[in-house]
Amino acid sequence: MSDIKAIQDFLLSYQSLEDDRPVWVEMLGEEPLSYTVFLVPGKQVEEDIIGNKTVSYPFGFGAVEVIADNSALLAAEFYEEFADWLGEQTELGNLPVLDTGKEAISIEALDTATIIERAEKTGVFQILCKLIYEVREED
Repeated sequence: MSDIKAIQDFLLSYQSLEDDRPVWVEMLGEEPLSYTVFLVPGKQVEEDIIGNKTVSYPFGFGAVEVIADNSALLAAEFYEEFADWLGEQTELGNLPVLDTGKEAISIEALDTATIIERAEKTGVFQILCKLIYEVREED
């Protein structure tokens, strides 16, 4: 399973997602009907002297949200709660399940959500995140 698929599966466990909105990979429509998880440049790999690797895997999460009236505030609060949830999952050790040989260490939001695109009554919100995992050199 790819890292991004593992993240997608993990995000589906977030209880505050709206039930009728799927989490897609690298895909987002014009209406507030789905969430997306997407790749972000900047993956970093550090290797120790015996070949074990620590990978910092950036990704983004977002959606088209209604921003009329007070709903922009509600959307911002949703992403703030999402960021807190990621931190809580790290503290609890409840992390994405990765391929054999990879072990997730932490998952976190890197910043607050921002509106990156705005239409008359909707906006595209995104929050940048990071998964850190280890890859153990097999004996």
